[in-house]
Amino acid sequence: MERKRKILVLIDWYLPGFRAGGPIQSCSNIVDHLKNDFDFSIATSDTDLGGISPYPAILSDNWNTLPNGDRVYYFSKKSLNFQEIKMLLLRESFDTIYLNSLFSKYFTIYPLLILKNNKPGRRIIVAPRGMLGPGALNIKPLKKVLFLAFSKLFGLYKNVLWHASTEMECKEIKNVFGNNAEVVTALNLPSIRTINRVKRIKEIGKFNLIFLSRISLKKNLHSAIQFLRSLNKSMEVIFDIYGSKEDALYWDICESEIRKTSSNIKVSYKGIVDHSHIQEVFKKYHFFILPTSHENYGHSIVESLSAGCPVIISDQTPWRNLESKKAGWDISLSHKEKFVEALNQAARMQQSEFDEWSENAYDFAGSILYNENVIEQNRQLFLK
Repeated sequence: MERKRKILVLIDWYLPGFRAGGPIQSCSNIVDHLKNDFDFSIATSDTDLGGISPYPAILSDNWNTLPNGDRVYYFSKKSLNFQEIKMLLLRESFDTIYLNSLFSKYFTIYPLLILKNNKPGRRIIVAPRGMLGPGALNIKPLKKVLFLAFSKLFGLYKNVLWHASTEMECKEIKNVFGNNAEVVTALNLPSIRTINRVKRIKEIGKFNLIFLSRISLKKNLHSAIQFLRSLNKSMEVIFDIYGSKEDALYWDICESEIRKTSSNIKVSYKGIVDHSHIQEVFKKYHFFILPTSHENYGHSIVESLSAGCPVIISDQTPWRNLESKKAGWDISLSHKEKFVEALNQAARMQQSEFDEWSENAYDFAGSILYNENVIEQNRQLFLK
């Protein structure tokens, strides 16, 4: 029997963490789909994003086997340093190192420096996870521009293989690192699951709306609240917000916008949802809103669609032409009035029309979830 290739995945946060959102899900989905083809190990921190205590039932600074079979090394805060990372990287022989960030000090920059000096022939794959998109680079731009300039000057990313999740991200990588950058485009893999259809009651002039994502400037929650403030005052909306409050100052801005909403808009913050419960949460809502400045995939968008919940999103994601599919709307952030029009249209929908859009959302999600071509793209990424 041919030996499976050994892949070491490095990522700031991993299961059972969930507060960091999409990157955790992207990595765990790859492992779930391809574990029969490759021998995966994951190295990460032992504390969730924004957390204080290590995950329960794991052994820090050791290899652990999770209930799903994943082999994971959890660094404690005291052991998360250059020397300990070096020891982990050089202790075992891995065929490929898969890095899931552009700017992570411990799980990208240190590993690149260590591997280039000690294992120069090792195959290294870097997944930027949307960090090179204009919307992402415009957040704290000076710091990022300086880092990228120095990284290119000193060849930090020289000879790596880039994992682009979309053709758009492939262009973003080449725009920054040049046309000679070696890039493989493989769409992110969805969760392995079966779609369960649930019928919701929809009254004309009323709907339940959900925002489920990290609460940060990039996700643009404050704009979603502003759109709702322009909604026809005869419409009644329950708007529930789920997600980790990454930036306290930004959440203050959102709260200020919430206080300006009229009585026909009922806004509530519902906390953070473990990924295992996301589908049950989505089934309580008619529509999902995410006017994000950039997503290289958008797991919450796919989760919403797979729960039969049409989406109202920006056009800065891979999911386009949704209105023609009657599965949602993808709208330019420069046309804010279009978001308000979509919300008014959503509110006015009667049961039969909403049922059609919900079914179309299910069907579109199915075309994403059960796409064998995407699985093969990801398989080929690790065979390069």
